[in-house]
Amino acid sequence: MTESLFLRNLWYFAMHGEFLKPGKLVAKEILGERIVFGRNEQGEPFALKDNCPHRGVPLSMGWYDGKEIQCCYHGWKFNHAGTCTAIPALADDKFDRSKIKVFNYPCRELNGTIWIYIPRNKTQLDGADSRLPDLLLKPGLKFRFVEKVTMPADVDHAVIGLIDPAHVTFVHQSWYWRSAKKLKRKEKHFEPDGLGFKMVRHKPSSNSKGYSILKGETSTEINFQLPGNRFEHIRVGDHEIISITCLTPINEKETELNHIFYASFGFVKYLWWPLRYLGKQFIHQDLGVFRKLQKGLETKPTLMLLGEPDAQARWYHELKRQWDLSQQEGKPFENPVPKKTLHWVT
Repeated sequence: MTESLFLRNLWYFAMHGEFLKPGKLVAKEILGERIVFGRNEQGEPFALKDNCPHRGVPLSMGWYDGKEIQCCYHGWKFNHAGTCTAIPALADDKFDRSKIKVFNYPCRELNGTIWIYIPRNKTQLDGADSRLPDLLLKPGLKFRFVEKVTMPADVDHAVIGLIDPAHVTFVHQSWYWRSAKKLKRKEKHFEPDGLGFKMVRHKPSSNSKGYSILKGETSTEINFQLPGNRFEHIRVGDHEIISITCLTPINEKETELNHIFYASFGFVKYLWWPLRYLGKQFIHQDLGVFRKLQKGLETKPTLMLLGEPDAQARWYHELKRQWDLSQQEGKPFENPVPKKTLHWVT
């Protein structure tokens, strides 16, 4: 079976909730599909295919009064569920406008973040809510937005970069984090988990200076889940830090990276801007190397995945293959990742 670039029947991070204002529409491309987002009268998010079914004009280019979207071309109106409510030019009032519908994507707000379900078959949405991601945060608590960038690469390259342990020393060299001169042999234990795998909870590396400022017994667990989400959960005494990086394919050449953050420390609100600056700096270091990668890939070179440092990349491809296979055959997904200890030097 040829591996698909895009995985469907899964939830994708769309945006932080602060970008979806009441009474406003936001247009996005996700997996090559044009989608328009908004909030209904109750403040709940919705997502519709961004085309008027009449002549195809993007609905996002029309008008939205907080209740209905009106197409800018012929004035057709649609409610939040995508059902047509008005056709101004139609003289025959007997026509049932409700038969005309724009596809309504499942869309949910979790801890202040907006997620959208991209189905393989738009007539089969059963079970979508059972696949909502676990963001590790109690209801009512919200993530802070850190940064959003567009990576000039397809989702496979973006994910491999996200879970690659060997690049950290060279791409993220900083006096406050770690140096290429202080390499250490690492041993990390991995287990299959859900739609991915986790690096089991452990004490942070001693050559990662950023952790040293945290007071109290510190441990971290890093978890990767399809379609492209990396969760880091840090315990510091009775407190926790949750750092999540989400990769959402825009199309075959671009992938959007969003980073969100939560910490239970009360003092974080006073240090938020310096912390956000550091987070943005890390992300833009990755963006810089991906721009170089884009240049290199123009010649379509032969690539390789080598040894234990690249084991997670190989797991990712196998996870994708098994998910695709399970959806095509209508069978339960079987996680192919083994329980394994990996070694590398960073």
